[in-house]
Amino acid sequence: MAYMSGLILRVADVDRFVAGWNDFGKQQFLDLGATSARISQSVFAGEDAGNIGLASEWDSIDAAMEHPAAVRSNPETAEMMKAAGVETLRRSLLLVQGTRGSLEGKYGSLLVGTGDPATPEQLEANADAFWGQMQDGTNGIQWHQAVAAGPMTGAYITMTLCDSVDQLMASSQRMFANPEIQQMMASQNFQLTGRNLFKVLG
Repeated sequence: MAYMSGLILRVADVDRFVAGWNDFGKQQFLDLGATSARISQSVFAGEDAGNIGLASEWDSIDAAMEHPAAVRSNPETAEMMKAAGVETLRRSLLLVQGTRGSLEGKYGSLLVGTGDPATPEQLEANADAFWGQMQDGTNGIQWHQAVAAGPMTGAYITMTLCDSVDQLMASSQRMFANPEIQQMMASQNFQLTGRNLFKVLG
């Protein structure tokens, strides 16, 4: 199984933080065993607007548990975080349930929802159905379920990457209007509870 560690930060000097991430921060996560790592900034996200998100993917919960202390113990990272005015707001653990396409792009969307528990076969069928509707306007989609995320624990989270939010939203509107998608969502009691639109920084 793969797991996503999601860290939400308040950053006073975003340019300095991004420079540090590109210079050595991202590579530090990869050296610690992350299979991917990216930072983004929430643009339209209610009270989270302007906050920085750091998402890293790991092959085990143990690895995801150990990396925060390893990152903080690095003097270069500690100095960069202090200089950039970084404040940790919250950290969450997500189970990666499926991926389609390429998780690259200038922009992204996080959809949060609730629904009935699904079998692995249902998850695969759902992913194929959603991707079939969304692939023309996006680069890739990854589906998660929150394992340890405070009040959001148990929620389903869909991350979509794109190079045009206009194209993403057009595809999203067509998908949610599709009768087969509506029937599938209703049969699994899926309810959309939130959306976050973000810009990828590195």
